[in-house]
Parts: sequence; C-alpha cells; structure tokens
Amino acid sequence: MKVPRASYPVLRTSYLIVLALLLLTSCVRRPLEVYFKKKVKVQVNVDWDTRFGQKPSSMTVVLYKDNDSLYQSYPPSSNVDYRVMELDPGIYKLLVFNQTYDEFSSIYFRDWDHFQTFTARAKPITTRANRTWDANINYMCDPEDIGVAVDEIVITEEMVDDYYTFVDYRQRNNVPGETMFYYNEVVDPMITKLYVRVLVKGFSNMHSLEANISGMSDGFYMSHVDRTQDTGILLLDNWTATPIEGEGDKGWVTTSISTFGLPFGKEAVENRDSTDNVLTLGFLLLDGSVLPFSYNVGKIMKYIVPKDESLTKAEALREIEVEIILDDPISSPDLPYVDPSERQASGFDAHVDDWEFGGTIEATF
Repeated sequence: MKVPRASYPVLRTSYLIVLALLLLTSCVRRPLEVYFKKKVKVQVNVDWDTRFGQKPSSMTVVLYKDNDSLYQSYPPSSNVDYRVMELDPGIYKLLVFNQTYDEFSSIYFRDWDHFQTFTARAKPITTRANRTWDANINYMCDPEDIGVAVDEIVITEEMVDDYYTFVDYRQRNNVPGETMFYYNEVVDPMITKLYVRVLVKGFSNMHSLEANISGMSDGFYMSHVDRTQDTGILLLDNWTATPIEGEGDKGWVTTSISTFGLPFGKEAVENRDSTDNVLTLGFLLLDGSVLPFSYNVGKIMKYIVPKDESLTKAEALREIEVEIILDDPISSPDLPYVDPSERQASGFDAHVDDWEFGGTIEATF
C-alpha cells in the first residue's frame, strides 16, 4: 500500500527526534568521572665523591622488605649518579654499593638475599707458593676498594592511594598521575688501611722481607658497620727499606695494605689480648738463609683517629687507619752478620730484587 504523500513530513520529523535523542544519550555517556591511579616513584641520588672519593664504573642497588627478605635487586647500571624505582606501600631497606657481585677479584658475597646477614668476605689467595717460614699457612686477599650506603625507605598507603576525581572529559588525559620522592645517599668506604713500621738491627745483612699478620677481620656486614668476628691471615710482601744515617747498622722497613680492619668488639685496645694479632717477619739474609721473627702485636696496634676524638662506628668505616710500630725498647729484629759468599738455598723465589738504599724516609700515617 502506498503511503500518502502528506505522511512524509511526519516520518521526517520522527526520524529527526530519534536522531536527536541518540545524540543526547551519547553525550551523557561521555565519562566525567575519571579513575586516577596515583604512581609513587623514588629517586635515589648517590654521592660517591664526599667519602668514597671516586665514582665507580657501575653500581648495584638492592631493596629488602619485611626487614630482611630480598625484594628487588636492580640490574647494574653505568649510571652511578641515581636510580629511579616505583614502589608499592611498605618499609624497604636500601643497599647501594659499587660494582657488581662478580666484578671484585678479591671479595665474594655471602647470603645476599637476607638484609641482616648479607656479608662481603675476602677471597682466599690460591696462587701463592708458600716459603719455608710460612709453610701451610692459608692467606686471604687484601680487599679492593668497596663502598656502601644503607638507608630505609617508607612508602605509606596514603602515598599510593587510588581515587576517583571529576574532570572535564576533554582534560582527562592531563590529570597528573606521578609523585617523585628523593633520597640522597652518601657512600662510605669499607676499607681500613694497615700500616706496619719495623726498626731492624743488622740492617745491612738483609736481602729482602716477607711477612704476615693474623687476627684481621675477613669481611663486614653490608647492612651495618660491624666487621665480622671471623678472622684470617694477610700477607705483607711489598716493603720499603731505608737505612738510618748515624744510627749504626739500623734501618726502617715499612709497608701498608688494605684490610677490613679489626673484628667487631676488638676496636678498642682494652678489648684485645696481645696474642689476638701476631706479626711474623721472614727475612731473607744475604747468604740465602731465612730468619723468622714473631711478635704478639694485639696490644700495640692502634687506630689512628683525630686527636682528642673517640672512635665511633662511622669512623671505623672511613678515614681510620691502623698502625703497628716495632721500635726500641721493643725487642726489634736483630739480624746476625752473614757472609754473602756462603749463599745457600732458601724458601724464597730465585729472583729477588736488591733493596735500593737512599736517604731516610719517614713513613706518613
């Protein structure tokens, strides 16, 4: 049946009404309420220069949660100035140290998945052929420079709370969704220098010298300043010899070496026995014979601290050096006269450089 021509305007009007309703309905559907998930980021800024003294080639950043458990170990980065992290609510323990776990040739790490017991330890020396004077002794390495920063990061629920907000739909993509918090960390060096200075009588009869010292800590806890109470023996094989003019046949031999310092609880001399640290000197004489001397030095070792200042834990980790001086009236090594023409076999290597004698050199501590 044909629709009368007069009905066309009615249909056109109905169509327009429906179209208008659809347009109005679609406008109502545009979201005016925007879900906004707030993001909290933490930027850790690292200062290497103030105490550690140098920027490393890379750094490692580790976070622990629930006071002890490993949360995240971030991949090493050549950017050693800062690290940005996005964190959920919680309390985090932060560790920052130079290099990576496997970049140290003299240090290994133990129990790194637990904040409280994470330690850095000295590796054993495996390449030395021991001499007659130190047969059957196992040495630990003198450690490379290592520095650590420790801190706590607290992220509260309020800092990362999700919420809704009402905005003009045309501006909904411009709602800020990120907050940055900054932590500034200063890295402390974990290495303590040991200086040894020995007065030698019969100085001209000496060809060369090697030595060792026992009772030095074999590492430290990364999470706090305490050195381990486990100890090892360090080899002292790089000496400087200087005669003393006008003092007869006397001279000084000096050396220094990197260490982890004295064990926890032994920092103060009153807490040490003389036998806690034994210094053994193995002199190679001009005739090729080896003459050892041993000294109990636990009571004469001392930390070098600023005058009139007490030793603090922070100082025990940085800017502190330990010295041993064997001098009169201590019974210093007295080397007997030997005839170089009667050279005999020794436990030292065949090639030994002669001492270079010059003016008196004062050791600087």
